[in-house]
Amino acid sequence: MEKEKVRIYSANNIYDQGFSNILKAMVKNIVEARELSWQLFIRDFKAKYRQSLLGWAWLFLMPFVTMGTFLLLNMSGVIKIGDIPVPYPIFGLLGISLWQVFSNGWTSLTSSLTSGRSLITKINFPREVLIISSFGQVVVEFLIRLLLVLIVYLIYGLFPSLWVLLLPLYILPVFLLTLGLGFLTSLLNVVIRDANSFINLGTSFILFLMPIMYTMPEKGLLSKVNKYNPLFFLINTPREIIISGKISAPAGFALSSLMAFAIFLVGWFVFYISQPKLAERI
Repeated sequence: MEKEKVRIYSANNIYDQGFSNILKAMVKNIVEARELSWQLFIRDFKAKYRQSLLGWAWLFLMPFVTMGTFLLLNMSGVIKIGDIPVPYPIFGLLGISLWQVFSNGWTSLTSSLTSGRSLITKINFPREVLIISSFGQVVVEFLIRLLLVLIVYLIYGLFPSLWVLLLPLYILPVFLLTLGLGFLTSLLNVVIRDANSFINLGTSFILFLMPIMYTMPEKGLLSKVNKYNPLFFLINTPREIIISGKISAPAGFALSSLMAFAIFLVGWFVFYISQPKLAERI
C-alpha cells in the first residue's frame, strides 16, 4: 500500500517560496485581480465627489488656487518665478498637475488599506487591489487636468511640443515612485494611523522648497539641494517634454528613474510578503 503524501500548511508559507516564485506570484496576483481592481476603482471614483459641495470642480479649483498663491508670493517678492518659456498659467498648471500625481497619489495610497479594512477582515483577496484602485483615481484626475492644460494652450494660441506623444514614457517613473512609496507607507499607516497626516504635511512643505511652481534659482541653498533632488527631475522632465521637447538634465532623469523603479520593486515586494499579517493588525 502506497503511503499517502502529507502536505503541511504553514502560516508563514509565503516566506518559504523563494524570491523568483514570490515575484511570479506577485504578478499573478495583479493579473487575476484586475476585474476586482476595476470594480473598486469605479465604485470609489463615483463616490468621491458625489456628496461634495463643488463636486468635480475640486479637480480644477485646487491647481488654480495654488497658482494664485505663488503669483501673489512672486508679486510680494517672497518667491521669484523667474524666466519661463510659456505663459505662467501653462507653466504652473503643468507643474502642479504633475506634482499632484505624486503628492495626492502618495497620500491616497497611504490610507488605502485602512479605508478598506472592512474588506480586508471579511474577504480573502490580493491587497494590492486597494493600492491599484486608489492610484487609478489619481491617474484619471491627472488626465482630466492634462485636458485643462490643452485648453489653456489653445486659449493662448499655442501648442505643446510634438514630443508630448512620449509623455507616458517620461511620466512612468513618477508613477512607479508613487506606487512604491504607497506600498510601504500604507503598511506603516496600519501601525501608525497618523502617518498619512505627516505625509500630507510634508508634501505641502516640500512643494515650496522645490522649483515646481517657479524656475530653478541660480544660486543659494535651494539651488544646490534641488540639483541632487531626484523628485525634481521626475516632475520637471515631463513638463519640459510637453513645453519644449527638450530635457535639461537627462543624466539626472535617468538616475532618478532607476531609483524610482528600485523603490517600486522593493515597496511591492515588502507589501506582498506582509499580507499574511495585515488582517490581524488592521
